[in-house]
Amino acid sequence: MIDEAGANIKDIMIKNFSLSAWGKELLKSASVKISHGKRYGLVGPNGKAKSTLFKLLAWRKIHVLKNIDVLLVEQGVVGDDRRALQAVVSANEELVKLREEVVLSQNSSSAGDEDGEDDAGEKLVVLNERLQLLGSDAAEVQASKILAGLGFTKEMQGRPTKSFSGGWRMRVSLARALFMQPTRLLLDESGP
Repeated sequence: MIDEAGANIKDIMIKNFSLSAWGKELLKSASVKISHGKRYGLVGPNGKAKSTLFKLLAWRKIHVLKNIDVLLVEQGVVGDDRRALQAVVSANEELVKLREEVVLSQNSSSAGDEDGEDDAGEKLVVLNERLQLLGSDAAEVQASKILAGLGFTKEMQGRPTKSFSGGWRMRVSLARALFMQPTRLLLDESGP
């Protein structure tokens, strides 16, 4: 989509901004344009604000239009008992929350009174419609395909994330980002 000025509304344009950290001016009166559909590399010596710039964009501390979602991948997922496939699907927090609400609604309607059954039924219809819009039925299949594309076998997809090395956990993080299909995906090789 193009606005009146001829700019793509999915472009990120930041004009005349400055960035300081630890009392040191890193960028002064800088301008950046990140065009939709293009790939960029930000290269420079350590300490020159590359990671900081990414974080500020992802955290929206630098103005980015609301229609542009920015996702930053900077380190692997924390290793825990979640299976790799679950870790990817759980990146969609709205999907997970809606699924939990459906379960709660189903449990309360089966244990509830007859007066509340109509309300609970209506709520379930609304929740299920929203889940359908989010592609809930295909979420695990989509996540599995993404993980397979990153080298995960079916067996690996069922393993807890804590069983993977840092490199494989980074792939899980990347899969989570790809699963969310953000407008802008920022990949930062550094991490804490």
